[in-house]
Amino acid sequence: MHAPNVKKLVLCLGAVSLLAAGIASASRIPGERSNEQRPSKSSGKADKTENAYPNAKRNDPKTDMPGSLGTKLNKAQEAASDGDADKAIALIDEVIGDKKVTPYAKAFGLYLRSNAKWEKEDGAGAIADLKEAIALDALPNSNQFPAIYTLAQFQLQEEQYADSAKSIDLYIEQSGDKKAEALAVKANALYRADKFQEAIDTMKQAIAASDKPQDSWNQILMASYFELNQYDEAAKLSESQLQKNPNDKKLIQQLASIYVNGDQSEKALKLLSDAKARGLITTSDDYKLLAQLYGQAEKPAEGAALLEEGFQKGAIQPSYEMYKLLGDSYALAENEPKAIDAYGKASPLAKDGEADLLRGQLQVNNQQWAPAKESLTKALQRGVKRQGAAYVLLGNAENELGNKSAAIAAMEKAQGYEETRQMAGTWLKMIKGGGVPKKK
Repeated sequence: MHAPNVKKLVLCLGAVSLLAAGIASASRIPGERSNEQRPSKSSGKADKTENAYPNAKRNDPKTDMPGSLGTKLNKAQEAASDGDADKAIALIDEVIGDKKVTPYAKAFGLYLRSNAKWEKEDGAGAIADLKEAIALDALPNSNQFPAIYTLAQFQLQEEQYADSAKSIDLYIEQSGDKKAEALAVKANALYRADKFQEAIDTMKQAIAASDKPQDSWNQILMASYFELNQYDEAAKLSESQLQKNPNDKKLIQQLASIYVNGDQSEKALKLLSDAKARGLITTSDDYKLLAQLYGQAEKPAEGAALLEEGFQKGAIQPSYEMYKLLGDSYALAENEPKAIDAYGKASPLAKDGEADLLRGQLQVNNQQWAPAKESLTKALQRGVKRQGAAYVLLGNAENELGNKSAAIAAMEKAQGYEETRQMAGTWLKMIKGGGVPKKK
């Protein structure tokens, strides 16, 4: 029997996700435009906004918005803000279909409509509108660049990873803005596209560019290291995070998983044992992981004792999985009576006969012939992967109970399986001859 494998058990990354659901909201229509800019009511002077993209390579195009269309787009944006996406889309469609529509008015309408479609979970429609809005090249930089950035986020959510990375490249190239958040979106897309080394390089840039890197960024970086089997690098990153948050159980389990995958089970065991001493091993999953690590470190008796403690404290609730693990731990520790008992507790909670087969095998080892017959019969009725082995064990038990015809029937069935054909044939010859095979 092998120790349970805990590789990649608790690297909590399966859902690494990066704020890609965030939507860059379109700014308010900058006044209804006819032939001249309306002055601000508060100051009597035209509004001046700070240039958010001083390094942009793109010059702001001239914008022209007929007053009636600007009014409709403002109403559309208000409707969207109130949660009425259908009304917003209807108003925007009127603007886009108007004979007086200008490139700027159409582009802005498409930009607004993309957000409304996104709210209606029409990802494909939202992306198509954004692409068209960007291609018109009529939005001011204050809208054009957020549109490109939003496109990258939408594409990431829609699993268009290569396109998302390209959109971020376009955003950085045109806006001159190498903000950490943009680099992180690109790194996320590269990770999901299985371009792990590129993801590592890009995420390192994002983290270096930020005063407060998000936790999800480190998770993506770690996941990329993990995929490339760079466990030493992953461990360094996880260790540095754990130093800042020594009681973070998620980080402790994650680091333990990294150690296991890097063939450093002893370090994983020490880490979790220290966590237990500090009162951090409290849940069923905590006990499960530590018990499995004891098994891998060839200390199954300690793992079994730990699980018993978990059951006694109520931290572990009765379940097939946990009783099966307890049985495995006792079996590895060669405490067969305890293993038989644990597998017996697992049996009523099982969906198949695997625990019954393990129990029957140990009962045969301990010459408990009648209980073994019961366990093995149940195993075959419920279904097991190693049916040939189950029939050989059952035949053995039947033979020892003096049920020669039943023993022969079981061995003949075992002959129908390649892995037990030769063994069953040897048994049949011996049973029919009045003896039993000699143990090697």
